[in-house]
Amino acid sequence: MHIVIILFFLMVSVCHAEEPQTVNQKLDEVVVTASRVEEKVKEVPATVNIVTNEELEDIKFRNPAEVLNRLPGIYTHDFGGESELTSIRVPTHFTNPYTVVLVDGVPTTSYGSGSSGQISELNNRNIERIEVVKGPASALYGSNAIGGIINIITKDPTPGHEVNLWAEYGEYEHFFGGVSASGSGKKVSYYVDFNYKNAEGWRDHSAVDKKVGSAKLQFAPTESSLLGVKLELLSFDNESAGSLEEDAFNQDWQYSYNTFTGTTMDQYTGTLTYEYFLQNGEFKTVLNLRQMDHTTLPHYRINPTRGPSTYPYNGTYSDIEGLDTNLQLLYSRDIDLWRSKLIVGFDAEYGETETDTDKLGIYWDDSDPVLYEFTSYDVLDKEDLLDVTTKVASPYLQIAVSPFERFRITAGGRYDTITYDVEDKLNAGTPDDLSGEKDFSEFSPKVGVTYEITKNINSYASYSEGFVVPTTSQLFTSGNRNPELDPEEATNYEIGMRSLFWNGRLDFDIAAYYLEIDDKILSKDWTSQYLNVAETSMKGVETVIILRPVDTLSLAFAYTYARNKYENYIVNERVFVSPGPPPVFAVVPVDYSGNTQMRSPEHHINARLTWMPLAGFQAEVEVDDVSSQYADVSNVESYSRPTLVNLRTSYDWKDWSFWAHVMNLTDQKYASYVSGEAGAVDYYSGRPRTFFAGLSYTWGR
Repeated sequence: MHIVIILFFLMVSVCHAEEPQTVNQKLDEVVVTASRVEEKVKEVPATVNIVTNEELEDIKFRNPAEVLNRLPGIYTHDFGGESELTSIRVPTHFTNPYTVVLVDGVPTTSYGSGSSGQISELNNRNIERIEVVKGPASALYGSNAIGGIINIITKDPTPGHEVNLWAEYGEYEHFFGGVSASGSGKKVSYYVDFNYKNAEGWRDHSAVDKKVGSAKLQFAPTESSLLGVKLELLSFDNESAGSLEEDAFNQDWQYSYNTFTGTTMDQYTGTLTYEYFLQNGEFKTVLNLRQMDHTTLPHYRINPTRGPSTYPYNGTYSDIEGLDTNLQLLYSRDIDLWRSKLIVGFDAEYGETETDTDKLGIYWDDSDPVLYEFTSYDVLDKEDLLDVTTKVASPYLQIAVSPFERFRITAGGRYDTITYDVEDKLNAGTPDDLSGEKDFSEFSPKVGVTYEITKNINSYASYSEGFVVPTTSQLFTSGNRNPELDPEEATNYEIGMRSLFWNGRLDFDIAAYYLEIDDKILSKDWTSQYLNVAETSMKGVETVIILRPVDTLSLAFAYTYARNKYENYIVNERVFVSPGPPPVFAVVPVDYSGNTQMRSPEHHINARLTWMPLAGFQAEVEVDDVSSQYADVSNVESYSRPTLVNLRTSYDWKDWSFWAHVMNLTDQKYASYVSGEAGAVDYYSGRPRTFFAGLSYTWGR
């Protein structure tokens, strides 16, 4: 509440500043994610961040963390190669999906999937822009959208015919290159892209091999309609280096215990889109099919074997095959009365997934007690063989009205029905049989207002609710599964301001929010089983400032202040009582209420200085700093990451483009992710100083 009061007085004082005479092009910019149709930023009652194509071209990211880390309120972790973990406003781990990632408005994963790797499994060279909408968006997008939405908008065909060829080389045997072609005729237009990435990785056993192809064909049968076909092909093999214990991290932070852990993915996606433009509205239908084969031998499932065994450690290997069908229907209409807009839609999904999991017996070499190594494994027997059918049906409605010229109200809601139908082929007819049906239904409302204080100062406030259904992993397929889980419920309050000053040379955006989650699913219990066991709160302030004092210089700041707490969190833990024999343990309640959530730094600032002394040339220095964070729920172990500095330079000359990047310029030793218990913290090593250079040539531009 103190944050909201401070923000209110700040907004009041800013409103008395001299208004520039220029029109704020930023507030008139059109986005499509917040309402699923085009609308101006100034009419969106939510925090919106946009990464433009120009910025994407300057960054030329290799891991999504390089882009999203520049935005406030986003927790993103780079595990090397194509491995990443991203969440908006809510600290997360591998199985909690608090952020929905879309490609052109279509979810990238199955309903009920976790959050790991959603962005890395895309063609990151086929991105026109990224729109990020903060806060619960379940009223339009359903489950998982508690933290917000990341919408990847792909490239459209160019007006003229173009061909682009590019390649990038870097340290650790990094190669990333590709070719794209684009063009338009009177009624038909196209865009095609193929790229290939291969790198050994900066850690032992962290190599990646990724092949991606994209094709988009658009046909305009009439002046008022557009038919689109899009195909995406993806194949990658990513070794997983995993985490390190503290002694190993201090001795050799680029080491890996693991010699065989990793992930493979083969995915084929087809999307058919039809849009019919009415005089005062639009009808749109999208049909999306996605087939995938995903194998995982996870490092985090390697555990010591209890009792006598040939194998000192055990683990699992999973092969997940799935086919998902998504259908989206949308109708929007502009109404003259109060400049109203009505949006009515229906989403449906039908998915079939087969999960085949084997138990592994794992050998190790412990001749070095610090830098030990898991050397090989044997497949023992079957752990799970599950078929899960997912059915989702979700109607939604939104209306926006402006009873006054500068004041706009937006309200809406969505009703989701979700059914998981499980067939346990391994344990059918036994007490361990998981077969059956699990149903959920949720209604998610939202309401928000925007007020145009001046032409260049826009304020907004909103209330929204959201939910997260338990993932299929939490319910059925993981070792910590619990088929009796309930959905997590979220409530969010938000207020913010967007503004432009000094004749367009100063952008200033600020937002304050309070988000609470009930029935949060965690596995911190002596049984390690997932439970609806906690209530958590997330509150903070996010600020973006962009200053252009002269035409050749730009300063950008993204600042996040966040206080994320466990409001009510009591679990039963197993504690040691006496050595025996036999050893004596007791189960006692432990209260973590009031503690700070793990991996939740209070402060995060990302600052960039861009210098453009010559036409076509620019150099950017990026500085990223976070305050200390806790690695454990008991708040005993903390980690302070050093400040990171990145340098990017580029030069465009005629049809040529050159770039050179140095990531982690000062070669800091750091962890991108920490996790553990008191006295036993695991560190996921970050990138050392790494140099990349590339060039591209475009024909026909």
